[in-house]
Formats: sequence, C-alpha cells, structure tokens
Amino acid sequence: MAAQNQKIITKNTMQELSKVQSSFADETKKEALEIFKAMPIPKEREEDWRYTEIEKLKLESFEPFESKTGIIATKLSDDLIEKGIILTDINKAFEKYPEIAQKYFFKNVKTDKDKFVALNAAHFSNGVFLYVPKNIELDEPIRVNFHFGEKNSIVHNIIIVESNSKIDFIEEYSNNEISHEQLNCCVTEVYANQNSKLNFYHINNWTKNVYNFTNIVGAIERDAAINWVSGCFGGKLNRIKIDTLFNGQGSQANNLGIFLGRGKEHIDFTTNMHHNTPNTTNEVLVDGILKDESSSVYRGLIRIPKEGQKTYSYLENHILKLGDKTLANSIPSLKIDANDVKASHGATVGQIDEEHLFYLMSRGLSREEAERLIVEGFFEPIIQKIPMEELREKIREMVRG
Repeated sequence: MAAQNQKIITKNTMQELSKVQSSFADETKKEALEIFKAMPIPKEREEDWRYTEIEKLKLESFEPFESKTGIIATKLSDDLIEKGIILTDINKAFEKYPEIAQKYFFKNVKTDKDKFVALNAAHFSNGVFLYVPKNIELDEPIRVNFHFGEKNSIVHNIIIVESNSKIDFIEEYSNNEISHEQLNCCVTEVYANQNSKLNFYHINNWTKNVYNFTNIVGAIERDAAINWVSGCFGGKLNRIKIDTLFNGQGSQANNLGIFLGRGKEHIDFTTNMHHNTPNTTNEVLVDGILKDESSSVYRGLIRIPKEGQKTYSYLENHILKLGDKTLANSIPSLKIDANDVKASHGATVGQIDEEHLFYLMSRGLSREEAERLIVEGFFEPIIQKIPMEELREKIREMVRG
C-alpha cells in the first residue's frame, strides 16, 4: 500500500493537536520524577558509562526542562488513514487512542535503570506516535524531522508495527547553531509484531554545544525483523544506545552504524542484543572515524541466555583515528549461557596509514584532500549496505561535511 500524494506538513511542536496531556501521562511523570531525583549522575566506572565522563554535568543548569521542538512529519493520505494508520503526537495518542498508547508506553524501558530515561519519563512534552495495523505494506517511507531551536528537548516516541506489515521509518534530529549548552533527551520505543518488517533509520547532526542522550529499544516478535541504520554526527557529547530484544523465534535484526567525531566531540555508541528465545539472527556493524581532538567509545553486547539456543549473532566495530590527539575505545562483549549457538565479535582501532597519505599527496593532493578521500573510502563499504539510496547520499554529504 503506497503513501499516495505524500506531503510534508509542519506542526509547531505538534502540540496544537493536543493542548493538555492526559492524566495517565501526568501520573507517569510524577512517579518518574521521584525516581529521577533519587538517582545520582552515572559514574565513569559504571559498565554502561565506561570512557564517558559526565559526573561534572550539572543537569540543574538546564532547568526548567522546556521542550521547543519543531516537528516535520509525513502527512498520511486519506487512503492510509482509512486503513487505520495513525501518525500523531504522543499527547494526542494518550487522549484519542489510550488503549494502544498506554499498552506500549514504557513497556520495555525501565526508568530505574538509567537517569536519562527517568528524565525523559518525568519531563517529556512531545514526540511522535506511529501505529501501523496488520497487513499493511507501505511503498513510501514515514518521515519525521525533529528540529530544535535554542531550548532543550525531551522527546518520547512510540512506533508500533502490527503483524504482517512492512514499513520504512526515518527520523532525523538537528538544532540551530547556539552559543549556550543545550540538552536533548530522547526515548524511542519500537515494536515489530509477528512477521512484520521495519527499516528504522536514525540520523542526528548536532552543533558543538549539544549534550544528546538517545535511548532506542526495539522488541521483535516471532518471524519479525528490524533493520537499524544509524548515523551520528556532532555534539559536545553524542550518546546513542540501541537495545534489541529478540522475543520470538525466527526474529532477526541487522544494525549498521556510522559516527564521525570532529573538534573535541565525544561519541558514545552502544548496541545491546538480547536473544531471549531460540532461533534468532543478528548482525551488527558499527564504523567510526575520529578527527582533531575527538574521542569515542563503542560498546557492543551480545547476550544469549539458556533459552536462546540455535542463535546466530555477530558484531563488528572498526574505528579509524586521524591524528595523535584522538582517543578511541571499543568494548565488544559476549555473555552466553546457551551451548548451541554461533556468536562472535571483532574490533579494530587504528591510525591512518601515512604511506597512503604520502601516495595520494604525491599525486598532487593536499593533505586535507587526501584525508577526505581516505575517510570517504573507509565509510563507503558500510554506506553501500544502507538499503535507501537517498540516505546513502545524505550520509555521504555529512561525512564530507
């Protein structure tokens, strides 16, 4: 089913659809606020925060946690609305579709495990709600663009794809150039129900004063699949964490990630794969490049409990350092309690090859031009794996930056 006559509409934070949040949301916020206040700032010695130091981050300096987010979203055709597809803001969903929204809201996300998840639950003011009923196949992607002005943004999104449906979903995050520090805290919950397929694209491109904390959790049911594609660029601290829950036999996931650090940026990229049932399949490939004085940490976990027999899971991470002042950390790990599985990982961290640079410069290129060619060549194999051509070219442009 195609999204015919697809248009892009601008909603001023989409709150004109819903002026007042539901009592359900209000109660959730009250409970989460107490949890948020009681939790300390994470310490670098904690496993989930190793090599990312935020103990000096003063969250109170961002209060009040106002959210001024411009959201540009696909306008559904009348035909798709008649088929039961819902695309609205999260507050409207609580009011108009409470049975669906309340069923999935924070179903797989724990507020007492992460201070920034608790912050999101306590202070979110908007976000996107997408519901795709059974047996729908979209030929055109659903697009949502989040653009932040000068205020902080606390966004909560819910994406639900029912059985036998297939969609592409694209979310992009950006902000204005600002002189002061800004906070973005986003939680996105994704649900791929039985035999559904979702291609989920996440791209963020922040200016240098942004602290970004993004948590994405995807639950995959029997014979369903999620293909994750993530591109992370910019930000003073740019943290993205993707948890994939394999909850049904035959569930599958592919996870492609690209990050590029410049200046003094710090990129924190985590993928956690939880194979909770037998006969699940997963592949992760995350590549990054660091320039100037930037730093990064990649954490990749494959967890297979006793119930996860006959699992195939692999993760791979490569980081290229351009310059002696960059700092890269890669922490792949396996936690396996099942005995009939195939699981492995690989990771490399290396400096740019001076001989390659010399060769290119001997052909008349400047050092900057030679480095640009090497960067583009390093990323091209993973870019070629991205299914959508327009996003391949967009990421190429951001890499050239």
